[in-house]
Formats: sequence, structure tokens, C-alpha cells
Amino acid sequence: MKIAFVQETVNQNVGVMYLSSILKSENHQCELFIEPLEKGFLDSVISYKPDIVGFSVITGAHRWALNTADRLKRHMPKAVIIFGGPHPTYFPEIINEQPVDAIARGEAELSLPEFVHRLENGKSCANVFGFLVKEKGKIYHNEIAPLVEDISSLPFPDHKLYLKYQFYQEQTEVPFSTTRGCPYNCSFCYNHVKAELYKGKGKYLRIRNIENVIREMELARKLYPKMRSIVLYDDIIGINREWLAEFGDTYAKRIGLPWFTSIRVDLINGLMAGQLARAKCFCLSIGVETGDEDLRQKVLGKRILNVQYVKAAEILRKAGIKIRTSNMLFLPGEDFQKALKTIDLNREMKVDFAWAYTLQPYPGTDIYDYAVKNGYLSASFQFDDIDPLGLLKPIITVKDKRKMLVLHRLFHCSVHSRIMRRFLKVFVLFPPNPLFDLLYSFSLIHSYAEYHQVSLSRAIRVAWNNYWSTKKRGL
Repeated sequence: MKIAFVQETVNQNVGVMYLSSILKSENHQCELFIEPLEKGFLDSVISYKPDIVGFSVITGAHRWALNTADRLKRHMPKAVIIFGGPHPTYFPEIINEQPVDAIARGEAELSLPEFVHRLENGKSCANVFGFLVKEKGKIYHNEIAPLVEDISSLPFPDHKLYLKYQFYQEQTEVPFSTTRGCPYNCSFCYNHVKAELYKGKGKYLRIRNIENVIREMELARKLYPKMRSIVLYDDIIGINREWLAEFGDTYAKRIGLPWFTSIRVDLINGLMAGQLARAKCFCLSIGVETGDEDLRQKVLGKRILNVQYVKAAEILRKAGIKIRTSNMLFLPGEDFQKALKTIDLNREMKVDFAWAYTLQPYPGTDIYDYAVKNGYLSASFQFDDIDPLGLLKPIITVKDKRKMLVLHRLFHCSVHSRIMRRFLKVFVLFPPNPLFDLLYSFSLIHSYAEYHQVSLSRAIRVAWNNYWSTKKRGL
């Protein structure tokens, strides 16, 4: 069968690459269509004549997916439209939308091939595990599919899927994934919801074996001629210290390229930092979220103290590893003074790249329930208000909103410039304006280029394509 995967951003989706690899191994054809990289996007998909059109949907981009599916359905009424990814996993009621024929909930490496096999052979797909399916005027609900406990048994992700575009042939940083699952329960994250969804369905936290990861990276070096750095798209690394130490040694010997990933600050110690540095890890992303400890612990559910962040940053600096922080503004109960604490904590940590997101309270998370219960979330809130990038649109009602908007735009500059921090209380007296927006955009693009070790021109292209996508959604 012919499967068309479609997406609206230029970010590589490792999950889609896994699915493509599995389907191709069963003699199906898979093609990718990325809207900002296609001339005549809809015409390209239609001319491919797919039997199935697959969307990996995140909340905030679901409206684009529905609109695109509707337009494709008008031209290809017999094509089966499947929605997968986070949004349909947590909000399966999207199956009720007219253009959606089926949704795949959770990991689909086991369920999607079964669905495609039955469709190809003219059999009913009504009882395929992991799927909600429309068939003969009814909607059939099935249990979530079991987890693939040994993720090393899966074929390597299909990197060639993206290499049809010159944009990826020229890229210098290549994404990989080594783990699935996260054991922590931060209130703003879906991980605890996902873990409950998979209860009794297999081991939730899984790590690929080292040889499997390294061999994929060695293959990728042949596919990406300009590859010179690596990013690990893992929720967190370092939970298994023995694995990380062995991975670092093997990686340094056989790959040896600079790499970047995320880590939780309370996992960091001097021994680990030294191992990471020897393994060519040049930058780690740390979730600071907020400099106000009460907000971090009571609202965000992270039991980490500011002194732990400062100590971990000192350890990483001594090891020669750069630090990128992820911060949140517009938290329930936050005001201008509390937001200043976040800037000052980043300054005390002497971070290299400080990113500030606006909290997006996804329905179904603990922080969403907290915000609604305590009156921080507008009664008019709906899914369409979500900004999938979390960079532009504040949703939570806070004190000092106008000042907070300016602080958000000047966050990076205030962390890295003593003069900017000194006069920040003056700058926030001005209303939000295009100059502050420009400073914000430049700081994001410049820091993205540095910690991803890509050229400034490529960072601009990534930013423009993502900006183009969000503007289409009216954000």
C-alpha cells in the first residue's frame, strides 16, 4: 500500500521515521510531504495517490491537521485518514471530526502494521488494538496497544524519508532517540498521564542497547554527508548511570561528534559530568522552569531547590559543558517580581543559552486542573488557543501582564547582559513593541544556532518555517 505522511513544520519526527521503516520492511511504500518545503503541497500529496494519509498531531497543530485532512478528503475520498501522535492519544474524541477515519493512540509500531495489513487485504479494521476506527457508520474503540519492551528490536528509523528534501541533505545536526518514557511527574507534562494509560501494557521506561544506537549513528554518517553534530531527542538522559558511562566510552571511540541532549539537574554530579565531557557532550539542556521555589515545587511539581541548580551549573562549567536552560513564564500565581527570580537564577548559574517559554496548560495535565480550579485560566480557553511552540502566546491570567510580556521578550538579553538586567524595570514601563519582538527573535535564532551547532542561515530557515506555520494558525 502507499502511505503519505504529511506535516507542517520542518522538525524531523523520529516516531514517523520508525513507522516508515517498519512499513517499508513489509513492502509498503512511504512518502513524506512537508508543507513549507513543497511547491503545491496539496497537489503533491494528491498526485502520489496514497491509500493512507498519516498525520502526527500535537495539540495546537490539530486545527491545521483537520483542515488539511478535510481538503485532501475532498480530492481523495477513498484515502484513509489516520491521526496519530500526542493529541489523539490524549484526546481521542477527535475521531468524531468528519475527515478522520481512524486514530492511533500511543506508540504505533505494533498496531499500525496490523491496521495496514488488514486494509490491504480487505478485512475489517474495527478491532485493531491501539486504534479507534470509523467503519460502516460506527466508531469502534479498542484498548491501547502493548508497548514494545525491547525498543532495540525495532528497525532503525527511516532517515531516508526526510532526505528527499535538499533541506535535510544539507543539515549538519542529526536527531536520534535512545530512551522512551520518563519516571517523573511534573504537573505541566503528559508523562504521568501516558504512564497511567500504559499501566499493565509493558515496561514504560525503556533504553536502547548501546550497540544498536551506535550502529544507527554510523549508518547516519553515510546518509548525511555534512553531519557534524548530534541531538538526542530524549525526555531525559542519565537515569541509568551505568548505561550512560558505557555509552559515553563507546560513542567517543566510534562516533566522536559533539552532541546535545536534556538532563534533570538532580542527576548531575562531578563523575557524570566528566564522563559526558569525555564523550564529547558539548551542551546540556536543563529545565529550570522558574526561579521561585514555591512555584516550582507546589505548582509545577518539581522538588528541586535553587541551590541544586547553581551547584549543577558549576559542575558542568568545570567540565567544559555548556548549559541551556528551559524556563517558563506566565505560571499560575506568578507576577513580575517572581519572574525576575527566574532571570536572576539563570544569571547566578551563568548559563550559556536561556530560553523562556510561555506556559501552555494542556488539558488533562495537573497544571491545567490547578489553573482552572484557582481561576487562572479563562473560561473561554479552548484547544485552538494552544501555541505548540510555546514561544509566542501566553494563556494563563497573571498580574502585571503587560510587564510580563516585555520581560518575556527581553528574558534572554537580561540573563546575558548586566546592563539589560539593571534597566529591566525601566524597560517594562514601555508597552510591548516590535523592537522588543525583534530582540527576542534574534536571541532565539542566535542561541539556537550555537547550541545546536548549526549555521546561522540554517537557524533562520528553521525559524522562518516554524514562524510561517504558526502564522497560518493565527498565533
